[in-house]
Amino acid sequence: MRLNRVVGWLAKWQIVLASGVLTVAFMVFFSSADRAAPQGTPGIIQLELAFSEGRFSGIVGQWSQVGTLRVQQRNLWIDLLFPFAYALFLSSLLAWVARRSCGEPSTRLIALLSLPFIAGLLDWIENAFLLLLLRDVISFAAPLVFLASAVSLVKWTLILVTVLAIIYYILRRALELVR
Repeated sequence: MRLNRVVGWLAKWQIVLASGVLTVAFMVFFSSADRAAPQGTPGIIQLELAFSEGRFSGIVGQWSQVGTLRVQQRNLWIDLLFPFAYALFLSSLLAWVARRSCGEPSTRLIALLSLPFIAGLLDWIENAFLLLLLRDVISFAAPLVFLASAVSLVKWTLILVTVLAIIYYILRRALELVR
């Protein structure tokens, strides 16, 4: 079956390791903008989840004052590559731990493996909205700010569900080993 081959490819430790290293490298790179800003300056996740025009505008204003607005804008462009890395990492890690826990992939596992890729797609949509909003830092469209934040919230929820599934399969495997 073709899905078994896809899961088998995802479950290779080399895929988990390579995508994990790439994901961590992106995270370290992105955190450099937050470390360069003064303590208390909101980060990109706060902007993603602003939900209101006022909060969004306030964050952009703070970035302008402390000189990190251009860095954050640049990072949004670079962030267009990050969803592929973390989607592959989370999906391959899930496939790897699930294969050790239950062997043959179930329909539920196949659905769970798709969640990080859906989150990555939503991340691209969110980034497009944010880049569009940040083109004009004088006025922001409230509906677009809300839509970008709603897409971000769904993305983060899918990532959380994936992480919880990974933990579930790790615990399931640990219980099997104890018995």
